[in-house]
Amino acid sequence: MADYTELRLLGQLVRRFEPEMDAASLTILSYEHRDSISQALVAGLGAKIDVQSSSGEYSNQLAVLKVGANKYTFAQDYRETYLSEINYCTCRIIAEANGVLVYHTDYPGVIYDVSRILAEHKINISKMNVSREQKGKQALLVSLTDEEILPDVLSALEQLPQVTKVVSLK
Repeated sequence: MADYTELRLLGQLVRRFEPEMDAASLTILSYEHRDSISQALVAGLGAKIDVQSSSGEYSNQLAVLKVGANKYTFAQDYRETYLSEINYCTCRIIAEANGVLVYHTDYPGVIYDVSRILAEHKINISKMNVSREQKGKQALLVSLTDEEILPDVLSALEQLPQVTKVVSLK
């Protein structure tokens, strides 16, 4: 039987992003170990959640959590369990990851602005993904880093133009 400790930890991480779980729904995509996957995620999320099962089998995707307008996809491969998508932004966030999520209205230079602030604080970026609904609309920048993001860095990122929310992964 598989160990779903990492999945529980990822559930706890998402709970930090989403303090209000009213009307959240969890769809289990995996055919195997549906109960274990569901139990691990619900335990990590720490909330009563409507759980459904999908009729299909997906390659490495385990589950999708929808909370309001936000969507989180959980996946697992031969190496690790991870968040593979936040809304429609592809990512690979493991439970122990350092980094930051920067929600913003799309504008030219956001990658430069975030990278500059992280560099000024001697924080090295290991991976970065940016995705948007469409040009000039809501966007998400996911930056994984070698170092933890401290509160003063979060404050500097929050001051960027058109940033609506900044969340540290730790």
